[in-house]
Amino acid sequence: MYLKYEYHNYLTGKLSDFAGLFAFPYFFSCLFPKKNKVIYIFSGILFVLWKSEFSQPFFDFANSYGIGIDRTVDYSDFISLLILPVSYIYWKSDYKKLYRINKVFKPIVISTCCFAFIATTLPKESGKLNLKSNYEVQFDIPKDTILRKMFRYYSSNDDPNYEMVIELPENRSRIFVKTIVSEIGDDETNIKLDSILFFETEASGLFGGVKKKNLDYVKNLGIEDFEKLFIEQKIKNIRKK
Repeated sequence: MYLKYEYHNYLTGKLSDFAGLFAFPYFFSCLFPKKNKVIYIFSGILFVLWKSEFSQPFFDFANSYGIGIDRTVDYSDFISLLILPVSYIYWKSDYKKLYRINKVFKPIVISTCCFAFIATTLPKESGKLNLKSNYEVQFDIPKDTILRKMFRYYSSNDDPNYEMVIELPENRSRIFVKTIVSEIGDDETNIKLDSILFFETEASGLFGGVKKKNLDYVKNLGIEDFEKLFIEQKIKNIRKK
């Protein structure tokens, strides 16, 4: 889950599904070992329903009562079902080492783990911004060095277009921007903030939707505000030695 939060992308999203689908039936099979086959079959069916649009009425009902759970409909996530037989084989091989849980603590353990399984994705709202910027700056620094400072990881290639994220943690928001990072000479690089693409704002917790004040804050920002944030979070970091 740490990788999914810190390096949110296609790969970490899929790894999260694989990990969850491995752990979910394994956990319940430890609690109810005699029902292990039913649990694994039911887990596969539940995952398909959870990741499809057939479960949308459930989410709409929950959100109407302030229970802020959500998920992304993506049928490519079904590839994660391949981990179920691996989890089942591992459970069978490890079964004799399991310890029985006291019946008094069983409901507490089940409730806590169920909460953890469904609380990986908070509700969020997004919107297009489509603002153009003329801000650009030059550095007497090689392009690769600049990219290492601007990204935790990056792919070095000839394409000058890079999508970056501006974080607004106090407002539970992220701003996605397009930049053009290009070499203009020996050890010289030009950075242009080309456009402000869109934003995403998350809920502050499971039991509550996205706060209106956080949405309004992002929507009321102008191009100069975004440029200042870009300079503060991206450009100043480059100047640091």
